[in-house]
Amino acid sequence: MEKEGHQNNSSSNEQDHDGFTMDEIPDLSWSSHTEYDVDALLGAVDQVNTTQTDDDEDQSSHVSEQTPSNRTKRFTMDQIQQLEAQFRVCRHPNLDARQELAAKTGLEERQVKACGDENKGIRQELGKLKAENEELKQRMLNPICFRCRNPTLATQPTSEKRRLLNENARLRDEYVRAKAYLDRLIREGAERRASPSAHLHLGGSATLVSHAERAMEELVMLATKGEPMWLPAMDGETLNHQEYVLQTFPGLLGLCPPGFVEEATRESDTIRGTAMYLVSVLTDANQWCEMFPGTVAYVSSSNVITGDSSSSHDGLIQLMDAELWVQSPRLLNRSVKFLRFSKKLSNRRWAMADVSVVDGVCGVEPGGSSTGCRLLPSGCLLEDMSGGYCKVTWVVHAEYDETSVPSLFRPFLQSGQALGAYRWLRCLQRQCEYITVLRSSLVLPSSSSSFSAISTLGVGRRSVMELARRMTASFYAAVSGPVTVPATSSVDEWRVSSGSGAERVEAVVRLAVWNCADIMPGEPAVTVLSATTTVWLPGTPPMRVREYLFDLQRRGEWDAHADGGEVQELGSVATSSRLHGNAVSVLQSTSSVSLDASCFCILPDVDTDGTDSKVLILQETTTDVSCSLVVYSLVEENLMRGIMDGRERSNVFVLPSGFAILPDGHGRAHAGDTAATNSSASAAIDDDHSSNAAGSLVTVAFQTPLPGNPDTGAFEDACLQLCHAIAKIKAAVGASDIIPV
Repeated sequence: MEKEGHQNNSSSNEQDHDGFTMDEIPDLSWSSHTEYDVDALLGAVDQVNTTQTDDDEDQSSHVSEQTPSNRTKRFTMDQIQQLEAQFRVCRHPNLDARQELAAKTGLEERQVKACGDENKGIRQELGKLKAENEELKQRMLNPICFRCRNPTLATQPTSEKRRLLNENARLRDEYVRAKAYLDRLIREGAERRASPSAHLHLGGSATLVSHAERAMEELVMLATKGEPMWLPAMDGETLNHQEYVLQTFPGLLGLCPPGFVEEATRESDTIRGTAMYLVSVLTDANQWCEMFPGTVAYVSSSNVITGDSSSSHDGLIQLMDAELWVQSPRLLNRSVKFLRFSKKLSNRRWAMADVSVVDGVCGVEPGGSSTGCRLLPSGCLLEDMSGGYCKVTWVVHAEYDETSVPSLFRPFLQSGQALGAYRWLRCLQRQCEYITVLRSSLVLPSSSSSFSAISTLGVGRRSVMELARRMTASFYAAVSGPVTVPATSSVDEWRVSSGSGAERVEAVVRLAVWNCADIMPGEPAVTVLSATTTVWLPGTPPMRVREYLFDLQRRGEWDAHADGGEVQELGSVATSSRLHGNAVSVLQSTSSVSLDASCFCILPDVDTDGTDSKVLILQETTTDVSCSLVVYSLVEENLMRGIMDGRERSNVFVLPSGFAILPDGHGRAHAGDTAATNSSASAAIDDDHSSNAAGSLVTVAFQTPLPGNPDTGAFEDACLQLCHAIAKIKAAVGASDIIPV
């Protein structure tokens, strides 16, 4: 058989190239790794004239080209299918199997063997190609410089591509809104020219109702739809602008004003309370402000467009004015005028839609878009659940003026952790827990038997909690800035520093001198110096700062009233059963602190008879993933005992100081959810540090009464108090740097 193959090769090599056939394929260098029996692969040939003498070879060659008997015979389709079927069963058949297959297909045994060897060669070649392809992919992922052969900087096209896609979507959205706004102006102008009386006949109320109803439809769509309206992201989900524009074209508010940026967030969770109760709170301006003290600075409901707020809230549309704030003196308040529309969707479901009113909507003064914030259809969906709980889906879709926001705060606002859905829902959850404890008659644990009244008597507990609520509200006004600054107030800004070298701390301090009676009605006419500042701790998670400030064993490090001594907890009320660390506490320092030495509280009705009175510390700590607070004030001991006994002391004026700890927006908002409810501090810190390597924005406030005209010494003392606390925080949490905002 091998001899026959050699005869074929010899005969083929002597043929002229005019009659070159597949039998005459030369031995190419690129295929030298695999030996191919071409005759066996292409089929048998007629060997009748191959045994002639050399003298007759040329003549027989020409004859073979003329006759079809010497042409190559290829495998039939049936033979190929049978061979492939056999090789799928067994890649390397033995001699008996090859002979059986040859007899079955009408081929020779050597042809069957050659076909198997060819399959093996193809597989080897395929393996080499795959390996080469993988090597090329690795080289593309790890490029090197062709000149120095050193690795180049790793490119990250994903983040840049994502940024470009978002920018493209934003520009497309602006274009669509501009076109829709222009079309609407043209259409409304034509309608007014055609029938000027018809537009006046509609009146402002009918147009506002239509505006609110469209906002309700859009809110329900945003709250209930999943993909592709909301796309999954590393930290929750993000709004798909292309899909949003497609579904809401032409939009309600028209073109986004210059300098404004958009934020869209959505969050869901269970809240303690019924849907009807939450609707009644959200439709009452005073209750809404009390439910969100850290978010709502001021609110007024100037007009009821339709419905009756005193009875059923279904179909109620209100025109509301509100100012929103964040706990930092460096951020301006957001002012927004909007419609609030409450609607009962089903037996157990309610919806509350908010939407701004701007130019082009009847009954509203022009210039609404210049307030610094516009609410696109936002709000919440409320659904009653069993056990006295309610499922709340909160949506915030807003546009705000970013030109007035300091650069260090922009990631914080863009992430939605400042005034996004996450912040609103966490505040609602915490306040509902607080109200439940306030109204509860259950006995809560106390850490001291001498102050057991704080936990055993419901009246005493409520009195202490109400005083703590007033104290925290005063703290919010101090660190966020009053809504209106009277003419008698003055505000200055100082840049101060303390320490040297690695321990040097710098801060930009806002010093405000104001009269309590002008800012907070009902308070005594006391002149107060308020010093506040915000610093940025990059790379230091908020939970680490919170755990340090919550630790009573280390309070003497930063609290000047503890004077380096220990602080004991005499009694406490846990204000949340789900969130660890939320409590109202009465503390006592082991160091000798007298009322005359204190500058943190004013007690106009306490007569000390010229003697020093012992003081206690009233403190409220609140925490969730969006914000943590440590607010405290000194209170005379006998007065505090009277409050815990249930005696009404509404004329007590507390002057709080404390800390507000906010995320800086660089980390993931949801990373600390588990840690926030974890009772183990160390586990919480470790989990937060590993999964959410973000920074903190820490606001520090120090307040003291001024007995006379303010002087430079009082200002310097207040600034040094802030720098001392910041330096202790930096050392305790291991912050590498502190940047003044």
